[in-house]
Amino acid sequence: MNDDLSIEKEVESVPLNREMVLVNSRLIVTVLPEMGGKISGIVRRKSGTQFLHQTDENYQNVELPAYGQEFQPPYAAGFDDCFPTVSSCSILLNGETIDLPDHGELWTSQWEVEQLGPGVKLTTYGKKQNYRFTKWIHLDGETLTIRYRVENFSNSTIPFIWSSHPLLNVDPEDELILPPEINEVLVDGMTEKEIGKFGDRLSWQGLKSEILPYDLSIVQPKEAGFAGKFFSNRLQNGLAGIYRKQTDESLLFRFDTAEIPYLGIWLCYGGWPEDLDEKDLTVALEPCIGRPDSLKKAMEWGENQDIEPSKQREWSLEISIEDGKLNLKPTN
Repeated sequence: MNDDLSIEKEVESVPLNREMVLVNSRLIVTVLPEMGGKISGIVRRKSGTQFLHQTDENYQNVELPAYGQEFQPPYAAGFDDCFPTVSSCSILLNGETIDLPDHGELWTSQWEVEQLGPGVKLTTYGKKQNYRFTKWIHLDGETLTIRYRVENFSNSTIPFIWSSHPLLNVDPEDELILPPEINEVLVDGMTEKEIGKFGDRLSWQGLKSEILPYDLSIVQPKEAGFAGKFFSNRLQNGLAGIYRKQTDESLLFRFDTAEIPYLGIWLCYGGWPEDLDEKDLTVALEPCIGRPDSLKKAMEWGENQDIEPSKQREWSLEISIEDGKLNLKPTN
């Protein structure tokens, strides 16, 4: 990673606040440093399209989330980062049991923030383990780049999984843009348990066209009552996105599969939250390091990664907006 974003002499300290707005000629990006460093909005100025799933409540009036609470509305909107786990779990490390909360530690943290020209630097610290998590958000035309760094300040190895968690604003008939190499998916959970349960491996093509009465790659109305979380196998092509049919625009995620090997696919076509009357309509395409959502299971399966004492890990994710639909073709 280029360290030019962290040169202190170029940094202007900004007081913590509920909302920061990053603007250039193409994008309006809203960041909430006090609410987990959440990116709450990505708007294309050309069309006015909001690409992130929105809450019905004004975040200025919403109580800040508490460490350890469940990731539920109104917090289940926008783009968060999940680390060192996604689902709540307990891991055994150096003879000590460490309880990790739902969707990790970051989304309930208040982040330190520094303005960096057309971008921002956000920093927070681990609660149960001694690490510093930093991300840089930078705008360039119709591209948003997020760079990440995790530093281990402890004397012990930190096992982790990381997942981007961009809940997307979608309408029925919008289309998923997925790498053609995704032909088998690992099930983390789904409403139709008779079709697939945790740990099952299913044919993606068969699942979306033969087993279910609709194509999962096409956004369904809430009446479908479906929700499911799936993972790709290790990818060669780090590109995925959503096509907004009504506006003829695509939001695309680009990532280096040597750094970020998997794609999580969360589809909510009116099947979640289970205990609330009002259901969500959203999709999350989640470039991620490690699988499944539980760090405990990832460690058992050898699917997690580690940060050694006094070491750091870095990776990056690029989000861009384009006209039309990008058709990904199989590579030879």
